[in-house]
Amino acid sequence: MRKSFVALLAALVVVGVVLAPAASGRGKKSTYEPPYKAGPSGGDEFNYVSADPETGEVTVLRAFPGIPPVVGCEPEPSAGWAMLRAPHQVHKRITKVTVAFEGQLDPYAWVTAGVRGANGEWLGVEKFQGPHTGAGEVVVRLNEQPKRHSKVTVEFGLQLGDACPQAGGASATFPSIIVE
Repeated sequence: MRKSFVALLAALVVVGVVLAPAASGRGKKSTYEPPYKAGPSGGDEFNYVSADPETGEVTVLRAFPGIPPVVGCEPEPSAGWAMLRAPHQVHKRITKVTVAFEGQLDPYAWVTAGVRGANGEWLGVEKFQGPHTGAGEVVVRLNEQPKRHSKVTVEFGLQLGDACPQAGGASATFPSIIVE
């Protein structure tokens, strides 16, 4: 009888050790670091666009000559942009998503971050405009909560403001994404 009791107690301890971390992780924040997933990018032939999921580094540069008789600006999609992604499994209400970055932004460059629901809709988006050098963060608060046990995607990166005749850009590394 004593051996049965000790075996049962040992089995309960093992079960507790295995299950406790999984249950306790649901009430805490989730932190994501590189490597991330590749995200979308774009811009016309006057852009250099790079996003490295392994390091979390994103660079967007533009050198647009403003060839006459071009007057004014091209539509925004012509300007460069590049994103990375971090998928997140929803276990509880999301109060905020914090995207940390370290880099350099020209005045018409933005760090942009958003959260997409399982069906691709934006649940929240936030942008940080340059000029900026050094560390910073973008905090996204959701306009709509995703369903529990669904998957959302945190999408983050850099974009230039427009395609006016210009030379400029931005480069940043994204060391962490925190979902709370």
